[in-house]
Amino acid sequence: MNPPTLHVRTATVDDMDLLLRWREEAADWLQAEHGTDQWNRPADRQRMVDWIHEGSTFMAALQPDGEPVATVTSTPHGSPVLWTEEELRTPARYLHNLVVQRSHAGRGIGTCLGRWAASHAARTGVTIVRYTAWATNAKLLDYYDRIRGRYVRTVPGFHNGALFENPVVPRDDLPVVEAADVLV
Repeated sequence: MNPPTLHVRTATVDDMDLLLRWREEAADWLQAEHGTDQWNRPADRQRMVDWIHEGSTFMAALQPDGEPVATVTSTPHGSPVLWTEEELRTPARYLHNLVVQRSHAGRGIGTCLGRWAASHAARTGVTIVRYTAWATNAKLLDYYDRIRGRYVRTVPGFHNGALFENPVVPRDDLPVVEAADVLV
């Protein structure tokens, strides 16, 4: 199946309620379908607002100026409690909160948006994209293994402590259109 074309733009604070609702819906689905407690804690709203103000959160739609169907956050800094000082010294992009609206799940949107985020990271000059996984989400860990995510380690005591990274390469073959205001 070919993924649909995504139209990506930076998120605004007006997207906040939608982002929080998607996260809640994803948490409910993850619990019901996969038995994981991923995202069952309230989201850190202030951190999400800060990421929006940084221009680090992106929304994807299926049509130009259409309603968003997915989101991802890509920041230039990782958590010092999860990543080592040496790892943090290496320029990287850290992916967070990739969520596809449940009614659009299963269409390859998340994979396409993840690949866009890696390509976007490469265009910002970094060579590594890093991401965490909920240690109790076996399906997500299996997915990262299938897409050849390089497992780094699991940090004990952290719900999102399964760490992964991949080298990034810019891709021009992705079905993604970026809005003019996206900084790349």
